[in-house]
Amino acid sequence: MFVVTSNDQTHQSEPDEETGTGQKGETGSRQPSRAGLRAMPAEHAVLGLIAAVGGDAHGYELARHFDPDRPLGQVLRLEQSMLYQHLRKLEGRGWLAMSLQAQGSRPPRQISQITADGRAELRRWLEEPVARTREIRLEFLVKLFFAIQLDPDRARRLVAEQQAVCEQLATSLTTQIAALVNQDQDQTDRDDAPPVGQDFPRLVLELRLAQTQAAAIWLDGVAAWCAGPRDRGSP
Repeated sequence: MFVVTSNDQTHQSEPDEETGTGQKGETGSRQPSRAGLRAMPAEHAVLGLIAAVGGDAHGYELARHFDPDRPLGQVLRLEQSMLYQHLRKLEGRGWLAMSLQAQGSRPPRQISQITADGRAELRRWLEEPVARTREIRLEFLVKLFFAIQLDPDRARRLVAEQQAVCEQLATSLTTQIAALVNQDQDQTDRDDAPPVGQDFPRLVLELRLAQTQAAAIWLDGVAAWCAGPRDRGSP
């Protein structure tokens, strides 16, 4: 099982040849914009949790959802100290509002409430598939988790859009691999000795293609699951 902690959620760039330009590709599928990558998946996960529990929650209640024995904790671990950092960042973005709730003789506790801007950002994020195959194992799973909780129809559309992205990526990678194979064949026909390591780029592309094809097979199963009548439970 692959689990990512909050500190591991960095977004690194990959070649544009694999990911596309962020616009509609030849298949007509929508590619995700880059704007949403400014926020970490953990921050959107916090927004999603608050929306799922009714619009407001306190930090301790939220932190429990990231425990390893909870569904979300199977994908994303978030220490309580990091959770409060994300809450402050979300407040700074205007996506959360903070208030104090009295508890009798005990100190008041801080309540986080999702704002209209926060709900709009959450909807925007849930409407976009991820651009790279490697992002399926974290960000897409978090998106899927909340789409299932908040809008099952949106979950089905998200899966279909992610399938289209994977198909487009696989086509692009296959084209690149074929070009490298033809280049190698041209050198062989000329009896040129290939440079040491010349095949390495092809090996890298073949790995990415295999990962993308495996993700596509998994998405087929997810699509079938989403299409069936099931009790989704609660986050």
